[in-house]
Amino acid sequence: MVVYLDGVMGLNFLVDWLLLLGVNRLSGFPPGLGRTAAAAAVGGGYAGVCLIPGFGFLGSALWRSVSLGIMSMTAFGLDRTALRRGILFVLLSMAMGGLALSMDSGTVAELILCAGGLAILCRLGFSGKAVGRQFHTVRLTHQGKSVELRALSDTGNTLTDPLSGERVLVADSFAAGQLLGLTPEQLSDPAGTLTKMTMLSFRLIPYQTIGQRGNFLLGLRCDTVEVDGKKTGNLVAFAPVVFGNGAYHGLTGG
Repeated sequence: MVVYLDGVMGLNFLVDWLLLLGVNRLSGFPPGLGRTAAAAAVGGGYAGVCLIPGFGFLGSALWRSVSLGIMSMTAFGLDRTALRRGILFVLLSMAMGGLALSMDSGTVAELILCAGGLAILCRLGFSGKAVGRQFHTVRLTHQGKSVELRALSDTGNTLTDPLSGERVLVADSFAAGQLLGLTPEQLSDPAGTLTKMTMLSFRLIPYQTIGQRGNFLLGLRCDTVEVDGKKTGNLVAFAPVVFGNGAYHGLTGG
């Protein structure tokens, strides 16, 4: 039987990419097409190198684990969710292997069908709610500067601007520092900070929590706000804290 190196690499790339997309869907994250494709390329390259004479030792469990670790870091980064999503990737790979074995022959077409079926199942069957949280990729742009951050979908966030009635996205102090150079101390005194700002797009946005009302957040009308690549209302309020221990830096409405 003749095995073509490019065919093995291409097959592994496609299967890994579909499974990584499924992992993000299960975890409630955006697809991350670019990063998952880069991680899948790492997996395809690893599979190809293992076939080169003299490099068969790379097929051991140790080097497989190293490969999975590099793929996870490439696809998911180094934040608190990376390990969880890496484990999900291994579990999905095992599930795909079981499906392929159940089909007996395990042809290339069947492997792709199994991987694609799992990706579709994760998208349609779970809709990003298997782990109880759903995240979005948010890009804020103001005066030529942009920052991209992860935002949690929070059904309890109903913050609106009392003047226009627009929904307001809430970002934390990390996002404010990246986009505007503001410190948590400045955000803790929104009225005082507002009087020192020359930008007319700043405003105070009132909010209330359980048992408290009459509080304000420093708000800004950004040039653009994109959620998962789609433009939305451009009002953002900045909280003087960091959300989720840094796991995310914004809150969208439910």
